[in-house]
Amino acid sequence: MRLPVYIGATFVGAALLGATPAFAAAAPAASPQAVPQLGAAVTVSHLQGSSGTVIVQRASGAPAAAVELWFRAPSIGFGDKPVPGLARVAAQTVAGSKPIVGPSLGDRIEAVGGHLAIIAYADSLAVAALVPADAAPEIVKAMTIAYFSPVISEEGFSDAVRDVAMEALISGFDPATVVRNDAFGQLFANGPDHYPVLGSAKDVSAVTLTLVRGFAERAFRAQNAVLVVSGAVSDAVLAGASRGRPVQANSPFELAETPISSVVSTSLVPVREHFDEAAAGYAWAGPPIGREDEATAMDFIADYLFRPGAGVASRAVEEQMPGAFVTGQFITLHNPGVMFVAFGDGDLTKLRPIVDRSLAQMRTALSAERFSSARDAFEYHLLSDLQTPTEMADNFGWYSVEGNLPYAPGADGKAGRYFAAAAALTPEFVAQVAEKYLTKTPASVILVPNPPKSSAAKGQPS
Repeated sequence: MRLPVYIGATFVGAALLGATPAFAAAAPAASPQAVPQLGAAVTVSHLQGSSGTVIVQRASGAPAAAVELWFRAPSIGFGDKPVPGLARVAAQTVAGSKPIVGPSLGDRIEAVGGHLAIIAYADSLAVAALVPADAAPEIVKAMTIAYFSPVISEEGFSDAVRDVAMEALISGFDPATVVRNDAFGQLFANGPDHYPVLGSAKDVSAVTLTLVRGFAERAFRAQNAVLVVSGAVSDAVLAGASRGRPVQANSPFELAETPISSVVSTSLVPVREHFDEAAAGYAWAGPPIGREDEATAMDFIADYLFRPGAGVASRAVEEQMPGAFVTGQFITLHNPGVMFVAFGDGDLTKLRPIVDRSLAQMRTALSAERFSSARDAFEYHLLSDLQTPTEMADNFGWYSVEGNLPYAPGADGKAGRYFAAAAALTPEFVAQVAEKYLTKTPASVILVPNPPKSSAAKGQPS
């Protein structure tokens, strides 16, 4: 259930006056659906005047609120030629561009003591702000105006390109990120998941102001948005929300974008490359979000094996190879989901067998007693990951853009569909799911440490 650890960013800042964005061609859009009911504390509706979705989750506690805009938007853009990093640059450009009147969105959020984060995923994007609860109506208004009628300034664009290029460069030094990018690039033959979300610094430098304007006009629409507000708020928090740009009936811009399914490769060639430290990983195509029973079983497997500090594989690595790391999660996607595992910073000849044995044991049903304890822990972990306004907003936003909001953990509390699926798991079914998906040949990656440079290569006397 944990959201995929794709590369995102934190950003608060300003830029100068910009131009009006141009229109871009649109592709066939998804059909509108009736909004689901998610329990007494959650209100789901359509944005006024559009088919976009609004989710308000009211919670007691600290006087804080998470305000998030999610968009179905491929990280590589909508065109025939992939442009890695385009979505991330476009979102930050909008947040940092100052309109003709008033400050940029980044400055508005900073002024109320809030924090803005922009997180790009392969086929979606989130603009998220954590703010004092009494400032939430102001930020809802500011955020929806900024993105539903985007202003793109040259300075905002230049700042975004600089910052995202730096993030892409820094992410290239993280072994888990490199393994993930290589594994997904191998697992998927094409589509957004084939490419790193941020791309490389070179990819980012290829993003142009024209591309950003076209992307923003198509992606950042009220009709393509999911607005989520969570925290100590009421439904009145939506009073100032923008309705967005007028759209004519039957226009291809009238509805949300259709999620893009990346194509799984039919020929997996293991990746082996040099890196500063040893690391490796796997990626398997798994069930889509619509297969709720199987997707929940995969979540259970990931939690049982790789929960930090508690998973069977995590504890084994910690005990047998202190200093090494292992991480794993099932990434719930519209089609297909992905089980991703990465490990490293140690002797791979010793580390890999620990991971492989842990994965293999899931194909044999756990004892009834052990399974009952593990399932209780799984449900506890789910609940512990849904405590803050940001966690709830992230959760609802993700499951909504992936196309199955009623399945979101926390929807209707423990009476919802996710917890019902978790309660229905059995040791035998979990073993069957592991056998079905985890015995297939995975995308595999190994990072081999760079050979030490000789003193002569460093320009020193040998």
